Amino acid sequence: MTADSDMTTIGKRNSSFSQRGFTLIEILVVMLIIGMVVSMATLVVGGNKEHRMLENESRKLLAILQLTQEEAVFQNVEIGVRIDEEGYEFKALNEEELKWEELPQDFLKARTFPDWMELDFSELNKEFKLKQTGQSTKPQFLPQIMFLSSGESTPFTLTLKIKQGEDLKYTLSSDGLNGISLVEPQDDA
Repeated sequence: MTADSDMTTIGKRNSSFSQRGFTLIEILVVMLIIGMVVSMATLVVGGNKEHRMLENESRKLLAILQLTQEEAVFQNVEIGVRIDEEGYEFKALNEEELKWEELPQDFLKARTFPDWMELDFSELNKEFKLKQTGQSTKPQFLPQIMFLSSGESTPFTLTLKIKQGEDLKYTLSSDGLNGISLVEPQDDA
């Protein structure tokens, strides 16, 4: 064999190796398939966004109510919770002056509900009124849930759900003696 024939053989080998790659159409088909899989995964994960947000709100409210119950014991004060369609607020009872006062703790500040969430508090039909010595033009704070310094609370049931009619709901409840429990949707069945 001569040097020219060796170069020709090497050139043929190189050209056969270079033709073993993927064609442009094969690469585009693979990219299309990957894009479809990624978009489907995004839709599946994105569809559960409201469910995750509702679970987070439920757990946040549970934690705040549990902290409130503990704070009532630690500070030796009665704490009232007022709930309406907009949100909820906490106040402490000043027993000497028979009035409700703001609390300094950050976790006991008034909070509003997200626009997409609905809270069913229809079972909180009783409001606790204080005897007033004088007439006041200011609206009176009337709590529906009381956390007592003894560690007890008034019994309550709160149901959190998405406003757009989904069946998904989380329920916070207390019998007044055994703490607060969270019932998740899969626990209902």
